[in-house]
Amino acid sequence: MRVNPLSLKRNFPLHVITAALVLGLSYAMVASSDVASAQSAAGPVLYRLNPDSSFQRGCFPPCMCPVMITEPVKGTFLLTPSGYDGLFNTYAVTDVNWKFTNYDGTATLVTGSGTYKVGGEVAVQQELSLYLQMDGGQVEHFDSGLVAESAQFPNIQVSISTNGQYCFDTVFDVHASPTPAPQLCIGLSSSNTVVLSWPVSSEPFTLQESPDFTMTKWTTVTNAPTVIGQQNQVVLPRSSGNKCYRLQPGGS
Repeated sequence: MRVNPLSLKRNFPLHVITAALVLGLSYAMVASSDVASAQSAAGPVLYRLNPDSSFQRGCFPPCMCPVMITEPVKGTFLLTPSGYDGLFNTYAVTDVNWKFTNYDGTATLVTGSGTYKVGGEVAVQQELSLYLQMDGGQVEHFDSGLVAESAQFPNIQVSISTNGQYCFDTVFDVHASPTPAPQLCIGLSSSNTVVLSWPVSSEPFTLQESPDFTMTKWTTVTNAPTVIGQQNQVVLPRSSGNKCYRLQPGGS
């Protein structure tokens, strides 16, 4: 659907219109308690890491050495159904945007993508495979292998590592659940400007625009949001032509 919000009358009062009617979201709005919706969603579902997610680097059995770093990890990713192979429901994992704080107080940004599958013939099994970069460095492959499901889907609980958690290794313990997506709203002000707003959340989101929903290229809106109450707000001048907006997980 393509809507031109600028075609609204000039005397249109400032009020919000749900993003589902006017704007594009890059993920489905699925509450964490809505298991059926998450399992049957045709589009991307936003996931957030739970507080018990962690980053670990050091020695694992059978090696014995004193090195072990463990830090909590926060962030989001998108999970999009990609098919069924006869045994497993398969998903694409995109827009990984994680962050953890190092022992010296510096932050490390983790980005990447990969796949996830869950199912099986008898016992339910899962596998998470991600290609991740830390602060834009070398891409590393993290994989859980095919292991027993430890949390009922749509919740995900699995450890991924570069070396099978054998001797010196790097590991992410991923505990994640679907999370409600912030609702993006739009209106026209009496000063003839376009007003976009969305709730303040613990995870960052980037406002993007495009002249057409069908385009794969979206441009980040560089205007910094102003926080008013519990809402982020961006005010943009009116311009000619169609304008579509969406919120994308990640950002600063």
